[in-house]
Amino acid sequence: MNTLIELVQTYGLWIIFLITLFQSIGLPLPAFAILIVTAAVTPAKAIDIISLLMTATAGSLIGDTILYFAGKRLGTSILGKLCRISLSPDSCVKSSGDIFNRYGPPALTVVKFVPGLSTLAPVVAGVYAMPIFSFIAFSLMAAVFYSTAAISLGVLFRHEIGSLIATLTEFGKLGVLALIISFGIYLLVKWLQRYRLIRQFRTDRVTVNDLFELIQERSGHIIFDARPEDQRIRNGFIPGSIPISDINLSEIANLYSEYDEIIVYCSCPNELTAAKYAEKLRRTGFKRIRPLLGGLDEWTKSGGSVSFN
Repeated sequence: MNTLIELVQTYGLWIIFLITLFQSIGLPLPAFAILIVTAAVTPAKAIDIISLLMTATAGSLIGDTILYFAGKRLGTSILGKLCRISLSPDSCVKSSGDIFNRYGPPALTVVKFVPGLSTLAPVVAGVYAMPIFSFIAFSLMAAVFYSTAAISLGVLFRHEIGSLIATLTEFGKLGVLALIISFGIYLLVKWLQRYRLIRQFRTDRVTVNDLFELIQERSGHIIFDARPEDQRIRNGFIPGSIPISDINLSEIANLYSEYDEIIVYCSCPNELTAAKYAEKLRRTGFKRIRPLLGGLDEWTKSGGSVSFN
């Protein structure tokens, strides 16, 4: 903790700018917590607080703008890369796409506070070709709200945070070690949750060639598409596949037999979204569920046709 304070005092606002910038482009940095602590140890003068707010806002906005243009230039491929390193499976492409479909550009002001989605949202905005002026306006609002919330907490709880810093200082390296261990445990738990879900369905995956054979044999299988509706419209879908979401999950459970052979596909790395819905279908009673290895990307690479209506 003392190291952070010393860095802020030595390098001033540059360190805050870099932390908020790097956190915005996807690095797992606790920018919100650092802003709180920085505000708590910053002199309670209006000019200092305003400078801190403007610096944090600039770093956040620039980082979001970089991701916006990356999404606009590289398309959904960069979404896959970000999903691959995401700590939260729920923050994959489907979640971010659903939020934009429901709320539009104003969603940028909300998802800034949601880990995972705060990084994916600017990329999704670029992929969906959101007008640049709308993006900058709502991203600026999001950065201001985010920075103001953190700085306000730091100012309001200045004395409590100061006491905590003093306590950690008394413990010296032991206190810092405790913080590092706590953060490490958090990362480990999130990784284990993700790994368990992926591994559970890894042996059950069906390949594209297997699916080709099932379609030719007309085996009575059912194909579910776990991607957002906008991706079905934009990128097409496997002919005959049925959209699946949390909204129609109970309806699906009532329409089909628990012994039907079910294939689920998505566009996420490791078929993560497909595995999520395979797990949900299994909980409702279905017995034969397999994610499609490689998802729609592998299907099209192997020569599979797609439909658009």
